Amino acid sequence: MASAIGLRGYLVTAHKKGDRARLPFNSSEFNITPPQFFTNFVKNHAVAVQNEEKERSWYFAEREKDSLGNSKGYTHYGTFGFESNFVDSKTKTQNYRRKVNDIEEIPLFYEIWFPEKKDFFFAAFQSFQGRSCIGLIMDQAQQEFTAINPGYVLKYQKLLPSESNSLYDKEPVRSLRLIKRNAPQDVTDRYLGREAPDEVNFEVRLSARRSKILGLFGEVTGALKTSDAGLVLHDGIEFSEAYADVKIGGKYRPVGVFGSDSNAGVIDITEDVIRGSDGHPTYQSLCEQSDKILLDFFDTLDKTKS
Repeated sequence: MASAIGLRGYLVTAHKKGDRARLPFNSSEFNITPPQFFTNFVKNHAVAVQNEEKERSWYFAEREKDSLGNSKGYTHYGTFGFESNFVDSKTKTQNYRRKVNDIEEIPLFYEIWFPEKKDFFFAAFQSFQGRSCIGLIMDQAQQEFTAINPGYVLKYQKLLPSESNSLYDKEPVRSLRLIKRNAPQDVTDRYLGREAPDEVNFEVRLSARRSKILGLFGEVTGALKTSDAGLVLHDGIEFSEAYADVKIGGKYRPVGVFGSDSNAGVIDITEDVIRGSDGHPTYQSLCEQSDKILLDFFDTLDKTKS
């Protein structure tokens, strides 16, 4: 199966420390405004930033910029700190022994978009097989922004969180999928009537009839019951993941609404991108999906305020 490709969307705002009110980006209170800060931030981090504690690294490789603050390209996300073998999947022969100081890098698409005359901007970051460097990047951005603008902070909000109050609470949901990976024997016995030969992933899918919906995103996610262990509970079975098909960017897309940080709030674009010979999505296909999704974020946010 092809590696899962996801996109995380964030709304980013600037505030005086301790104040919930947003500041306009052209405010004279800033030493450096947010658009200028992010133009500099991308430029100044074109060389790898290494986090020795987390054994991770990242840097920007900008491909496009059309106005102050706006930027598109790749973040090269690296892991290091352990040895491993690189083996040919067909011949099973070892091609290379990775050393502790070797960094394995993967390209992850990013887009930063400042809509004109707004007190917010959007950021989209790609994930690949659940891997993402958004936390490392935004933590660094917050620290540097406050260092340059003492007393002021950047806040970033996930636009499709697993909790309530999502930007898409009023958007329709066509289906809901619950997943329990490596289901225990009692679950497989219950449905198969016998012992399964191997570990299985158990899924329950609820889908609306043609031209119908299950409900609105906020209603569907709000109705999910959880167990004492914090897992989704359905028919006496605990599920560790839940995905809803939500209308975003003109089509229904799977969105992680419950689970680990690697999938909660992630929009699945696996089926919408074109892959290159290297197994990664092409830059152009990622741009197209990101543009559609960010524009939908903007339109939906505008609609919720009207």
